[in-house]
Amino acid sequence: MLVNEYLDQVIKSRPYKYSTKQTLIKDIRRMGIWDMDTSEITSALIRDKVDSESNHNSRRRLYITARSIFKELGVCQDLPKLEGISRIYDFPSQEDLHELIDQSKYRLQLFLCMYGGLRVGEACAVTPDKLSGDYLEVNEAYSQDGLHLGSPKTYGKVLLPHWLAEEVRALQPDQFWKIGMTTKMVSNSIYKLSRNRKWSTRTGGKGVNPHMLRHWYATDMIQRGVNPEIVRRQMRHKNVSTTLRIYTQVRSEEIEASVPKRVESTSQPTKFEGNVVLFRKRG
Repeated sequence: MLVNEYLDQVIKSRPYKYSTKQTLIKDIRRMGIWDMDTSEITSALIRDKVDSESNHNSRRRLYITARSIFKELGVCQDLPKLEGISRIYDFPSQEDLHELIDQSKYRLQLFLCMYGGLRVGEACAVTPDKLSGDYLEVNEAYSQDGLHLGSPKTYGKVLLPHWLAEEVRALQPDQFWKIGMTTKMVSNSIYKLSRNRKWSTRTGGKGVNPHMLRHWYATDMIQRGVNPEIVRRQMRHKNVSTTLRIYTQVRSEEIEASVPKRVESTSQPTKFEGNVVLFRKRG
């Protein structure tokens, strides 16, 4: 049986989300094993295919895919289990990000990523009926291709800033996201704006994307001293370790600032007795 035929059977027999199915198909194609026979699949082969990837997190995901898809065949279960590496973003200032997003046709969806920590598919699925006061129920998400409205990656309630909740409340039915509208429209909008001549100097020449705004959201809360458990709930993570390890950033200058400063002593060592240093007070 060919790998693509076997993959089709696996996808139909397991309760995968739509987005997960699409990712599995993309990953199998990316590894170059789509038209191979399943009898040819070995851990050594997958290692050769995956190790050519330059991005660590891409290698990690491909290994996860191979272990998951071929577990019932009893192969690929000894592939490496890599730890994810958090991507470090060089954030523009909050003011610059806010002003940049204001220029986008999809400003509401982008502000939901920046000030609500939503993923772009979740932001596209937001409608006024999901609000209770300023709390937003995150219970749906559009797929990247825009062909499916289904479950989000994580469920939960998120407290929005009042001004943003008011914008959501003012949404009219003809402004709702619809099947066939891809979430890439949002991503491409902000990326192109951030790379144009006017904004590239203010963003350091870095392209801005919706997931970067989710990272900004978590990092901003941590830097303001918000309780990590609150950050976890707002991000809708199961474990606070995910919030702190992946979604909050530590820059090199912050590490350098954390190093204790030396205090000049008013005493000086005079002699050793065993492992003990004796001091003689000056003056």
